[in-house]
Order: sequence, then C-alpha cells, then structure tokens
Amino acid sequence: MQKDVENEVLLYDPIFAKKPPEGWEDSEKGGFFGKSATKKTVFVVFLVLAISLSLLLSFRSLSKKKYIYDNTEDGCRLSEFNGTDADNVLRIDTAVGENGEADPEKPVTAVREYAVCCNETLDFIFIGKNVTSLDYNCFYYCTNLKAVFVDAENPAYTSDRGVLYNKDMTEIILHPIRNGEYRAALSLGLTAPGDEAACEAFLKEFGRLFPENEADTGEEAKKAMAQTGAAYTVPATVTDIAPFCFSYCDKLAEIRLPEGLKTVGQMGFFKCKGLESIRLPDGLGSIGPDGLSYCESLDYIYVPASVKTIGHHAFYGCLGVDAIYLGAADKDTVETGENWLPKQSVRSLKTVAAVYGAERRDG
Repeated sequence: MQKDVENEVLLYDPIFAKKPPEGWEDSEKGGFFGKSATKKTVFVVFLVLAISLSLLLSFRSLSKKKYIYDNTEDGCRLSEFNGTDADNVLRIDTAVGENGEADPEKPVTAVREYAVCCNETLDFIFIGKNVTSLDYNCFYYCTNLKAVFVDAENPAYTSDRGVLYNKDMTEIILHPIRNGEYRAALSLGLTAPGDEAACEAFLKEFGRLFPENEADTGEEAKKAMAQTGAAYTVPATVTDIAPFCFSYCDKLAEIRLPEGLKTVGQMGFFKCKGLESIRLPDGLGSIGPDGLSYCESLDYIYVPASVKTIGHHAFYGCLGVDAIYLGAADKDTVETGENWLPKQSVRSLKTVAAVYGAERRDG
C-alpha cells in the first residue's frame, strides 16, 4: 500500500496525471506484471507500438501545415502553430496561407488553447489589433519566449515590457519564461524591438549579454539579472493572476504582489523553482489548483485569513517549508482541495502541517 501511494506522489502531474488501473502493479503476489512471460510480451508489444508511433509522428510532423486555423464569425482562430527551428518570431494578425503570405481578408481574432504549446524556439510574439480572445494556456510552456507585444489599437489586451495583460491591466495574463533576462537586457540599454525586422539585431546583442552557456554570462549581465530580472512587481491595478501566468518562470527569485489582489489562478506560479519570496496579500480570496505547486525554494508561506478557497495541490512540492501558516481560525473556515499541503519530500508520506490562527511573520 505504501508503495502505491509513493508512486502516485512521484507520478503526479497537474495536467496529465493518471492513476494506473487496479491489478497492474508488479507485486510479489503476481499482479498483471508479476509474471515473467507477461512482462516480456508486454515489453515487445510496447516496443513495437513505440516505434510505430515514432514513425507516425515523424511523418505527421513533416506533413503538417505551419499554421492551422478555424473559421469564426468575425475572422478566424489560430488553432495550431507548427514552427521550425528557424522560427523565432510569431506574428498573430491575419491568416497566413501555405505560400507564406498573409491574407488581409482573414483577420485572426482568437487563439485556441495550446495553439503555441511547448515551443522551444520562439523569442517574441506580436499580437495584432484584431485578436480579442486568447485562451489562457494558448502559449503554454514556450521555454525560450522573452516577450509578447500587443498592437496599441488592440481593444482587449496590452503589454508592458513584454508581459501580457488585459487592456485595463486588472489581470496579468502571461509573464514569459525568459522575460526576466529580457527586462535585464532593457536595463542595460537595449531597445525593445518594435517589429519583426528589429528582432534580429536585438537578439544578436541579447546573445552577447546572455549566451546559451550560462557559465559564459558576464558580470554586468549577472548584476542586471539580480537587480532587475530576478524580481517582478505586479502593478497595483491587478486584481487577478491568470491561470498559468508565471508557470515555469524558474529564474524569478521574488514576486511582489499588489494589495488589491483577489485571485491566484490555476497553476499561476507552477514550478517557479527559484522563487524565494512571495507575500500573499491580505484581501486575497482564492488560490487555484496547483497555484504555487513545486515552488521548492520557498521557506515560508503565509495564507491570509481572507483566503476562503485553496485548490487541490496548491502547495504540492513546496519542499522548503516546515509548515503552511494560515490566518484562518480553523480548517472549517477555508475550503481546501485534495493534497493541497506539501509532503516533507517527494518520497515521504508525511504531510507538512497546516498551522491555523497564525500571524504573519515580520519581514
């Protein structure tokens, strides 16, 4: 029983988590995988399927269109972007045909969830004036993304130093994973690229400051990163942290939240592994599922009494804390989801304690 629970902890993933069917465990009592012949058969079948799937995916990747759109009432929606290693800038404005030419008669008005997902090459995204609907995870896990720029005439969205907001800046939507280095570069005098043509020159200077091999980063860039890039202050106008907003921003050491903040969305700070300091303000009402999960560098978390809802796995993987301190009087005054508290370690079954009726630590 202990082994099953342990495995569940290790395999947990907030998006793709699944439990194996009962009876499939490899047990001494001869579960499905307990017999040697069965193991060999399963391995061979698995190997054949893996090779077949690999060939199929390779073929599909070669035959896929770069841009795939869905028709909408007022234009079209970008549903999938399949860029190559040579694509480091993406403009979302009007539909692009197979010939690579933009069609001004087909404005892009929306971007579907996971449309630009797990991309490793994009540095910049430009959003045109007609885009009025962005699914929260449409740019999920773009590991090299430095900045998102929004056309000044766009009625729904805006950006500040490459960070994406709704128009009135009451919701912060996306802090790109490498935005800290981008902001550090601006502090050193680089000029933000105003269009695609200026991106190449910017990236050349950026690469000089922040080379691919981090060990080659100069002292000037390191200092700028420590002073500017490793910390981010969310504007005072913001009341909501959108789902996935800061996910995987592992180079952020400090995030300063405004006093008027009301919600932290699902996976809002997921896997901010370098995050050492964050103050959840009084007045905050809810923390979504996986809101701060895997923020393993945090050593202190205080949840104010105003928080009435804490989603499942909210602090899962926060291995640096000895307890979660709450201003709420007792557990009946706050609704909590499954496994919202961290374990002592990824292999431990002992859950870190929740301390109710606590006062916020000074500093």
